[in-house]
Order: sequence, then C-alpha cells, then structure tokens
Amino acid sequence: MLEKIFLSLLLRLPEEVSHGIAIFLLKYSLVPKKKKLNLTSHIKFFNFKLSHPIGLAAGFDKNAVALPGLLKQNFSFIEIGTVTPLPQVGNNKPRVFRVLEEKSIINKLGFPNQGASKIFNNLYKVRKYHSLGLEPLIGVNIGCNKNTKNPLKDYEKCFEIFCSVADYITINVSSPNTPGLRKLQLKNNLEPLLKNLSTKKERYYKKYKRKIPLVLKIAPDLEELDLQSIVNLIKRYKIEGIIATNTSISKKIIKNKKYTQLQGGVSGNALYKKSNNILKKLQKISKGEITLIGVGGIDTGEKVFKKLKLGANAVQVYSSLIYNGISLVDKIVLDFNQLSKPNK
Repeated sequence: MLEKIFLSLLLRLPEEVSHGIAIFLLKYSLVPKKKKLNLTSHIKFFNFKLSHPIGLAAGFDKNAVALPGLLKQNFSFIEIGTVTPLPQVGNNKPRVFRVLEEKSIINKLGFPNQGASKIFNNLYKVRKYHSLGLEPLIGVNIGCNKNTKNPLKDYEKCFEIFCSVADYITINVSSPNTPGLRKLQLKNNLEPLLKNLSTKKERYYKKYKRKIPLVLKIAPDLEELDLQSIVNLIKRYKIEGIIATNTSISKKIIKNKKYTQLQGGVSGNALYKKSNNILKKLQKISKGEITLIGVGGIDTGEKVFKKLKLGANAVQVYSSLIYNGISLVDKIVLDFNQLSKPNK
C-alpha cells in the first residue's frame, strides 16, 4: 500500500526528478530488502547459472550508484550504464516523457553519465562485497561520447577499463539519441568494432583465464537483411549474445498521436510487439546458436514466458518499474516460475 501511494506521488513529479529520488533511495539502501525467493527452476546465462531469467536493463543506474539497493531486489542480473569514456551531460531537458495511458516512455537522454573512470570506482567499491559471478550478475553497457573523433576507440577504452569488474559487457550501438551511433550497426562499421573487441576479450582470457561474455544491443527498427548481417558477424567474432531491443524511433507504435512530434526512442508497452518481432527473426536466423536477451514491454510473467518462447534466454525490464514500482520484480519472477512448472 505504501509503495502504491509513493509511486502515485512520483508519477506526478517531472520524470527525471522521480528517477533521481528512486536512485537516491536505492543508493542509501532506503528501499526495503526483498526476501529471497524460493524458486524451482534455474537458467543458463552465458557461462553462469541463474535462479531466474529477469534482469534490469541499462539506463536505470547509469553511474553504478544505486547498486547497494538494487542488489537486494531479486534481479538475477543488473546492467549499469550506458558508460562513455568521458563524462557527458547528455541532451537538453526536457528529454524524458511518460506516455501514461500506454505505460510507455519516450526518451532522448543521449548517454548522460559520470564517465568511465568515476563509474569504475563506483563499481569497484561494490565488488569489495559483491564478487564477480555472484547473483545478481552486474553487466556494463558501454558506448561512445557524442563528440568523439573515433567511436571504435571509445568502445575499446571502456572495455579495457571495465573488463576486470564486469560479469559481462554490452556493446550499445543502437541508441537513437547519439548522432550517427546507429550507423555502427551497418556491416562495414560493425565488423571492425566486433573484431577489435573480440581480440581484446581473447587476450584478457589468455592472461587471466576469465571469460567475459560480450553482448551486442541492437535497434528494433532494423530490416531482416541487417539482422542477417549482424548474426553472421556475431558468429564470426564469437560474440556471446544479442540484446533485442533498444528503444524504437518509430512513433507509429504509440496510439496517442499527440506524442508523435517528440524526439527520442520509445520503450515500454508500446515496444512489446515490435521487439518481439525482432526476437523471433533473430531466433530463426541464428538457429538458436546465440544467447538472446529480450527487452521491451515486460510487466508480467506471461510476457516473460512469451519472449522465452520466441527465443530469448533471459529478459530485462525497466519502463514497467516506473509505472508499477520495484515490487513488480518479485511478482514477475513468481508468475514466471509458476508458468514454467512442467504441468503448465
């Protein structure tokens, strides 16, 4: 009851103010710790074994400051970031918009973050009491600075900084809010990026004997030929997974036309069908040989189950927490667990 009242108050405040309050509460562990769930099944996630497939998407905890509270909320994995080598403020405000009636979000944030050095220190402090490989896993989502002259070097630098503290690393080439970023999904641009990061990953493994899965986060607005090209490169350079998907630049997926003039990417319920379509195509093209993480519009255990049936190995949530609160995680996990029982 208290959470519902608090949530209704947050939804009356400007979007980034509400988010800032949530981060503050989690940073100082002012959100009650959730009881450990008694689950009957486990999932394989890269080279890890997790109690369930529900994680937190990047974008919520950009600077790895809310981890003290997030680690107590029954996620099986948490992705921080997007992190860029240098700090940046992102795009001008207002830049986050709620689509209340559709439980969706439009954002044009532009990777605001404290920069790789500061965020590494934040994560390093957490690693003193939450070891690598311990559930919830902590992944790091990396990107490039808006004004960089060499995007590929930005990704390489972030990999070098975070490889020792990340359970996995996500290569974000699909945000619509950094000019030119999505062009990195095209074969001629993507191949050198994946090749270089794959080489760095192999060198790290040879030196430290620890595998760091690499994941590529893609857009939901890609054509089938683009997806085929991406899957081919993923297999060629032994990238472990794909996150499907980031936000969509298509406003057609929003029913209320008053939002069509807003810039930015659409997430939440409006993205559900579009991201599912990409997931389905990726599963078919990859023949089930790549780990897929489904994102977009997940607010029930049923939707998790649907994404897994379409080929996902795990899923991530974010926008649904804005409308339903952090307790939604337990509800989704328990509902999914019930649906996953053999008699279902």
